[in-house]
Amino acid sequence: MSEIVLTDEDAIRLLLNEWARATREGRQDDVLASHAEELLIFDVLPPLMYESATSYRASWDAWQPDPQGEMTFHLDSLRVTAGSDVGFAHGILQCGGVLADGRTFSDTARATFCLRKVDGDWKVFHQHISKPFPRS
Repeated sequence: MSEIVLTDEDAIRLLLNEWARATREGRQDDVLASHAEELLIFDVLPPLMYESATSYRASWDAWQPDPQGEMTFHLDSLRVTAGSDVGFAHGILQCGGVLADGRTFSDTARATFCLRKVDGDWKVFHQHISKPFPRS
C-alpha cells in the first residue's frame, strides 16, 4: 500500500481547516495546536494585537461567545501559496451561532495566515483577522 503524500499547499489547507473545525467544535485545547508560541496575532477585538499564543488564549474567556449547539466557523475562498519552508493563506471567515438567550449572531471577516515549516511541520507564526467597515 502506498502512502499518500500531501503537497505543502494541501498540508497548509488541512491545518487551517482543522483550526476552523477545532474552533467550531469548541475544542479550545486544539485551536492553537498548529500555531507557534511566538505567534503574532492581529484580531478584530481589543486589544487587537497579541504577541504570543499564550496571551491570545488567555483572552478567550473575556470575549468568546458561548453558543448553544454547533457554531458556524469556516473559511471560504481559501487560497494557499507555499514555498519549501514559508507559506501564506487567505480567505473569508464566516462565523455565527445561537447564544444561550436565543439570539443569533453572524459575522464575516477576512483572515490571513503566515506560516513556516519547522522540523517538517507547518506552523502559523502570524494570523490576521480583520473586519471590513462600511465607508461613511
